[in-house]
Amino acid sequence: MSNLIDAINQAISDNDLPYQWPKKINHELKNITFDNKLERINLSKEPFITIDGEDAKDFDDAVYCVKQSSSFILQVAIADVAEVVSPDSEIDKEALKRGTSIYFPNKVIPMLPEEISNDLCSLVPNKNRNVLVCEMNFDSEGNINSYKFFEAIINSHKRFTYNQIEDASNLNTTSGINNSLKALNDLTKKLIKNRVNRWALEINATEPNIRIGNNGDVAEIFLPKRLFAHQMIEECMVAANICAAKFIKKHYGFGVYRIHEEPEKLKIENLKKFFSLKGLASKASLKPLELINSFIKHANKDEDNKMMNILILQSLKRAQYSTKEIGHFGLQLEEYSHFTSPIRRYPDLISHRLIKNVLQKNKQKISQDKLEETLNELSSLEKRAEHASRQVTQQLICHHLKKFIGDEFSSMIVGITEFGLFCEIEKHFISGLLHVSDLSSDRYFFDKEANMLRGRRTGKTFRIGQKMNVQLVSVIPKERKIVLVPK
Repeated sequence: MSNLIDAINQAISDNDLPYQWPKKINHELKNITFDNKLERINLSKEPFITIDGEDAKDFDDAVYCVKQSSSFILQVAIADVAEVVSPDSEIDKEALKRGTSIYFPNKVIPMLPEEISNDLCSLVPNKNRNVLVCEMNFDSEGNINSYKFFEAIINSHKRFTYNQIEDASNLNTTSGINNSLKALNDLTKKLIKNRVNRWALEINATEPNIRIGNNGDVAEIFLPKRLFAHQMIEECMVAANICAAKFIKKHYGFGVYRIHEEPEKLKIENLKKFFSLKGLASKASLKPLELINSFIKHANKDEDNKMMNILILQSLKRAQYSTKEIGHFGLQLEEYSHFTSPIRRYPDLISHRLIKNVLQKNKQKISQDKLEETLNELSSLEKRAEHASRQVTQQLICHHLKKFIGDEFSSMIVGITEFGLFCEIEKHFISGLLHVSDLSSDRYFFDKEANMLRGRRTGKTFRIGQKMNVQLVSVIPKERKIVLVPK
């Protein structure tokens, strides 16, 4: 058994992940029918395109943009999963149990059967697909003037990867696609400017990606590069998600919100203490958002930007789902939902059903309390999925590190406890424990208030962000345990 398969199997077992499809869903899959009602608007001639990662198979969104003299019209078409997955069906029950698709290196545990996610509902090129469209009218500055939702048919004219879009010189497109991309490019620049103006957080990626070799072992570990093409699609989806939140609230009085609360005061104070060491805490009067953004701005210039980004992330609360309009701190939005990925996220499927109920004039009563319970559970399932994915990545990196036992590495202190230091091996994007007993020439105690180890005799200190050379002593992949000593 390869290390990859072993790691995935362990993650499935440790996190109690449902990964096998019950046999009783087969009957439903064989009897899926599509509603070809006349009310659907036929947009199959419009040059919609999909833009995704290299190995993506579940294409759930397509975009088309038109630039007018002083405005933009953006259509975001999302796979109409709600048409084929009925509430309380066997497929729906299993999707709710999973909550989200879980992504591992070279492997996905999908929320929906692949017959739906990769075929029937996937917006693959040159095939008519039923979609739910969010059409938005933007003014010349990129502000949403109006929006509407409607059911439609599209035919994706081209599938692009992010890298292809980034290298526009290599694009071989029709005039329609080319005009749409140019308009989308111009609109994105305005949306990014608006994001900056409202002080939305922009934190660099800290989670590594892994490329697996033919033998199932790690071939490469790297941080994903953020491209303008990523921002292009992100801004389109954010805009559609804003409109979905507004639409649902208008018709139901509550929402399927993606909420992100402000950080706790203590977290902000601890962050101030760390940055004061770098002479950056003079802006103590700033609000949490302004303070964090000033740190981020510095972090992007500083050689220790990775550590600073990690510390900022640690100070933030997790985003969750709720029917209550709390707002999204990170995006700095009062109303925000998840609508754009119903193939891989169950909350998005809920949003689709609520919107379609309005469009189809179904006067279905929705219990906010019951929906809140469901969304709380889905927040927990999302956390489970993230933990499982991270577990596999770390276990694979541990296997990779076994060949380097005895070697010396440059590291950075990323965590401190009374029993030692957690030091990240920078080259491999994973941290190990350096036990306090291995720190020679003194006895160290944990200064909790200052978040550092301090020598009782010498006064020597170890702080988060500090660089130190370490030696790799041992690795236990299944426990994701790495033992380090100072070098």
